[in-house]
Amino acid sequence: MSALGAAIGIILTRMRGRSLARRIAGQTVPITPVAVYFADAPGSLYQLRRWYRVLEALNATHSTVIITSDPATYEIVRRETAIAVTYASGAPELTTALERQQVRVVLYPNHNALNFRVLRFATPVHVFIGHGESGKESSVSRQLKAYDRTWIADSGSLGQLRTIRGYDVDTNAIVIGSPWLGFLPAPPATWRTDNRTVVLYAPTWEGDRPSMDYSSVENRGDAIVAAVLGDPQLRLIYRPHPWLGRVRPASAAADARIRRTITEAQRGHVVDTGEYGWSLGVADVCVTDVSSVAHDARSLAKPLLVTVPTSSAVPPTPVSAFDGATRIDVRDAASIRTLIEKAVADGSSAGSAPTVSMDPLLAAISDALRLGETPTL
Repeated sequence: MSALGAAIGIILTRMRGRSLARRIAGQTVPITPVAVYFADAPGSLYQLRRWYRVLEALNATHSTVIITSDPATYEIVRRETAIAVTYASGAPELTTALERQQVRVVLYPNHNALNFRVLRFATPVHVFIGHGESGKESSVSRQLKAYDRTWIADSGSLGQLRTIRGYDVDTNAIVIGSPWLGFLPAPPATWRTDNRTVVLYAPTWEGDRPSMDYSSVENRGDAIVAAVLGDPQLRLIYRPHPWLGRVRPASAAADARIRRTITEAQRGHVVDTGEYGWSLGVADVCVTDVSSVAHDARSLAKPLLVTVPTSSAVPPTPVSAFDGATRIDVRDAASIRTLIEKAVADGSSAGSAPTVSMDPLLAAISDALRLGETPTL
């Protein structure tokens, strides 16, 4: 896109936002003590979609609203969930939204810099919920110090958070389990089961900086896919991260090549780009990178193989993060099929599986609401 085209796009978005804000200002809005703030454009909606079903269940006991700051995102989210959705971009609109709907707790599914538009408000309790437990550098960010609470999936994550200098883990980190895993979607109508072992390969993206390059798609993707497609007893579901190839052309090329290979192989192998979770539910074994998919597979007690990052810039991943998983080094490319077969034979991944119940989350919401009753300085 040209600079002129980008400038025109920004102007049109702002005009659309102002019009939307005027329309919403005239509406009667419900009282919603819980809000989710999501400032991103539609390309990042995968981060919010993971929480839709959980939020809908939460809404049954604690009225909830999703506050968006992008007009296109607002329109999409309204169509995709039964949760109340509103739009507020600048400080005056956000002030109005929080006050009119009497918001007492704000949940954040990512670390968008625009979160600070809301974090500056002293009255609500601010809770970072993320969009999946990953073990990545971003999951142990010092940005967590900006929030009153951080919700995490299991006690194994506490050790990682203790590495954040000056962060009070024992007070601020609350274990809620993985409630989204209790709402996995059904497979699409086109999915037909057979007697083959289903292997889910779900590589993450290449990251926005060297220290976040956990992706295996460039250096092991072809070998993993070839190993599965070459065994008539195995069936492949390929689930690439929605942002795979966004930064590095080589990653985009590897992703495109893998998709072509799967399409040409036919035999019921699948490229999954739909709603997250169904492929994890039907998989017999999961091959993935250091990512939230790995954590979810382990939570479901799936046999798990996790790749070892090749970039020296990536910080070491704590062993406790994926205890019981088979690690795939780049030198293991020739023996991937053997590693998959052994993982299936050995059975479920070791480690205590986090709960998928809503109860810990509801308790955490009650804790946040009580915290909000404490006068602020």
